[in-house]
Amino acid sequence: MSPRALIPLISAVLLAAPAYATDVGVFAWGSTIRSEGVQKFTDDILSTGYTEVAVLIRGVSTPTRVDTLSAVYSQIKARNPNVKVYAWIVGFERKDGWDKPWDPEVRREILDAVRSALPYCDGIILDDSFRYPTSNPVKRAKAMQAITDLVREISELAHSHGKAVYFCLLPEKPEPYSIDRDAIATYVDKFIVEAYTKEYGRDDEWPVRVYKLYEQLYPGKVAIALHELNESRLAHQLTLLKEAGCPDVWLFRYGEVKKMGLVRDVIRSITGSASGTFLQWSPVEGGQFDLAGLLLTGLVLGTFGGLVLAIVNPELLDSLGQAAIGIAETAQELLQRAFEAVSGALSGIQEKVPRASAEGGLNPIIGMLARVALVFVWGWLLATLLSII
Repeated sequence: MSPRALIPLISAVLLAAPAYATDVGVFAWGSTIRSEGVQKFTDDILSTGYTEVAVLIRGVSTPTRVDTLSAVYSQIKARNPNVKVYAWIVGFERKDGWDKPWDPEVRREILDAVRSALPYCDGIILDDSFRYPTSNPVKRAKAMQAITDLVREISELAHSHGKAVYFCLLPEKPEPYSIDRDAIATYVDKFIVEAYTKEYGRDDEWPVRVYKLYEQLYPGKVAIALHELNESRLAHQLTLLKEAGCPDVWLFRYGEVKKMGLVRDVIRSITGSASGTFLQWSPVEGGQFDLAGLLLTGLVLGTFGGLVLAIVNPELLDSLGQAAIGIAETAQELLQRAFEAVSGALSGIQEKVPRASAEGGLNPIIGMLARVALVFVWGWLLATLLSII
């Protein structure tokens, strides 16, 4: 990475305001996770940089099953609590046809699935199968009301437990599918609009156009889902959505995306500075730590090292301050104006601390804190230079 490219990143660290990033989630079948193993699946989710994952608990041909969701939730939250885990639930589409949305037994099964998932997730994702295709106007009206009422019940239940509810949408007009989209929008936290170029045969810019259209309709409540088997095209679509300001992108589906190295690289690049993952301290592929991990290492070691040295060996701490100035001067040449402020601040502190202490003009506690600050910045600079090397 070039010094010029590092300047915005380092500025963001200094200001404690991470750069804008896009959340990226992935849909995963429970059977896929079980065949791979929960531990390996979790490793891959975290190393790839996903910020969200949806685990299927009720499919078109399978009853509700939450054991895989529970295991994934436990593993991910133990390692990175900022990664969100969702329970993905199929609605009325069955392997042999469509259930009637007003069927009380079907509604009970769906609500039971929601209840069983709530302890093990950050929210519920309602599949695009929460619809009922029909050309009969009477059945359509009945289905629209039944679906809206069920979504309201699910949302009230989930929200009472502090969980979010997302609703997956096909990008067509909702009428043929018996969905009252505007009514549903009042109950759910977000729509996930499925701009699948694989199914619709559109160009790579189409998902961005879909995002902008739906963002006008439902401001702040839109995510885009992608499905494209061509790796370079999918990577391009991800990049375009990031550039368009789309805050949340979902990929369908995990079993395919995990084989796409280029897409995984793009995911890391657009989620790496997201709030909550910016300082994630975890290895990535190849056994290397990312820049954020190195920065965190330097800051932690510098802070605790400074506290110890301030007590047991103040003279060595002053020497480290001099070393910090040297590092700052070297870094200034590499990183141009980004380190000028750091270098000047270190020089001013290093000149004042020993003199003021000797003359008795500096409170001992303030003097110790100033020395700690020297090592704090020294550790940060060292970690930054290591990341460049």
